[in-house]
Amino acid sequence: MITRRNLLSGMAAAGLMRGLPYAGPSAVAKAQDDWARLFKDALADNPLLLGWQGVGGAPLESGALDITGAWPKDLSGRFFRNGPAIHERFGQRSRHWFDADGMIQEFRIANGQVRHRGRVIDTPKRRQETAAGKKLFNGFGTHVSGGPAVRGPDALNTANISTLHHGDELMALWEAGSPTLIDADTLAAKGFKQLLPDLKGAPFTAHPKTDPDGTLWAFGYSALPRPILLLYHIGPRGEVKSEAAAKVDYTGLPHDFVVTAKHVVIILPPLVLDRDALQEPGAIFLDAHRWQPELGTRVLIADKNDLSKQRWAQLPPGFFFHHGNAWEEADGTIRLDLCWSKGPDLLFGALRNVMRGDITPAGNGAPHYASVMVPPGRDGVIEMSSDVMEFTKVAPNVVGQRHDHVYGLSAAAADTFPFNRLVKRNLASGATDIYGFGDHIIAEEHVFVPRPDQKAEDDGWLIGTHLDTQKAATNLAVFDAKAISDRPIATAALPYPLPLGFHGIFVADD
Repeated sequence: MITRRNLLSGMAAAGLMRGLPYAGPSAVAKAQDDWARLFKDALADNPLLLGWQGVGGAPLESGALDITGAWPKDLSGRFFRNGPAIHERFGQRSRHWFDADGMIQEFRIANGQVRHRGRVIDTPKRRQETAAGKKLFNGFGTHVSGGPAVRGPDALNTANISTLHHGDELMALWEAGSPTLIDADTLAAKGFKQLLPDLKGAPFTAHPKTDPDGTLWAFGYSALPRPILLLYHIGPRGEVKSEAAAKVDYTGLPHDFVVTAKHVVIILPPLVLDRDALQEPGAIFLDAHRWQPELGTRVLIADKNDLSKQRWAQLPPGFFFHHGNAWEEADGTIRLDLCWSKGPDLLFGALRNVMRGDITPAGNGAPHYASVMVPPGRDGVIEMSSDVMEFTKVAPNVVGQRHDHVYGLSAAAADTFPFNRLVKRNLASGATDIYGFGDHIIAEEHVFVPRPDQKAEDDGWLIGTHLDTQKAATNLAVFDAKAISDRPIATAALPYPLPLGFHGIFVADD
């Protein structure tokens, strides 16, 4: 029988992400290859690589930024972003984008002015390596020789994927371990958030979902010592209302999920951990996974009122990072948005190759907008569009409910990486409203911020960052969500570039 106690003690003994061998043909250069040198040489010829150069670890802080246009008077608060930032340390360069220590960015917006702060998230993992003067721990796609024993997931926690503000607490999120508490005034790391006494070190998603009433839903997955999913129901003040486990044959590295008014929906791609390779020397966690499309894609559907009430459905094989939203029809049919790829090529290829200075196409890993339907008691069907779409967002007030619009990033070509377009998709018509930043721009995730007196679903702004590789500077832009193609309403220009990150949130002023 699976209990929290034997699950977590087993995770600690296994040493999550110790490192496993690589299965595919792509990717990792031989041990003698100098990735730092390769990247430096490539950056001199290709400024698009600037976003993966990383920073040295010193705090970043600006005065009031220069603004083009007029910043909306009603848009005030703090926009937080997170992502890997310290790509080279102690003469070693990370060999996957996902592996660097996190850095939290804060854009403080007040009285029509914007100011920026950036702070490296000083986790226990980072502090231990600082004291040793060398890298000690493996990452998702990076092997480090001769490190100490790993005594649980949080020994490897880089806090580098996303942020969460819930129950008056600000947190940096990883997804293989605990949330990291962040001091909202100083942006300093304050230690790990422990949800319950026997949930210490339990995995917690980088994409929790908040119902309009403030209820938070989350999941976590662990591949070791055996595959399992954890489901969380958390109240508006941060208290755990309930939790449940789901035993699975493999986790598939799920990154995101959706909720409806009645259910939690987690979709598992057929990416299977090869457990026979656990003892191989020089092994890498990511590379032990095998793509097995013959298994199809599994859908876990759990009842919000009782997370232990679970059923499964099946979809065709596919890989994905991000979802949009979901809702449930009167007959129980679940419909949801998905950024669907034919396979995990992006994960094993482009997101790794860029760390040695190679910008490669996404290939079969290019994500496209897809609509999924799962009828009650039956397997699901998927309708994939020809439109590239990633980093999808919806208006906060429609989470779990029927929605008309999805916002995300796209690119000029179907297999292009990185992204340089902002997209609004009308679900009824399939029409898209697009703003192209330009070939020398790399766009990052934009989040929807509703107007204080929001009257319609798209009555608000999209706010997000983009890196201008010609000017070597990051900009913060705000768009009218009703008319994206009309260009940004306003843009605030930083005097320096920021490392490309993943996810963010907007916290409005009270």
